[in-house]
Amino acid sequence: MNKRAFPLIVVIPALLAGCAIGYQARGSLSDVAGEMRGKGYPGDSVGGGRFALADRDGRLQCDGEMAAPDNSPVPGSCQGESGKGVVRCTDGREIAVRWKAITCRSFEGNGQDKFGNRLIFRIDRSI
Repeated sequence: MNKRAFPLIVVIPALLAGCAIGYQARGSLSDVAGEMRGKGYPGDSVGGGRFALADRDGRLQCDGEMAAPDNSPVPGSCQGESGKGVVRCTDGREIAVRWKAITCRSFEGNGQDKFGNRLIFRIDRSI
């Protein structure tokens, strides 16, 4: 076996496997056809995080920023935590949202813009 090829055979599959693990985001806006999809990015040790969603064509993109939890019903467990956030979209809308942890690796939330259009979203850890 070629000595130069060996590191590539070992490193590239490991990198690709690392990319397969992450947080998947999906959501819907009441005035936008179809499901929006994207990625989630966990916050630091305090909590919160970000997510990005885009419509099927990629024309409308929304970026959500979730603050650290302001409610933790079970001390020492992230399940049931909830908090506030804001979602900003490329069409200029800004949506105040409320999120809730379903498990320590998934959360969901909702909110509505100033015209009453409702955003519903969910972020889950994918394997």
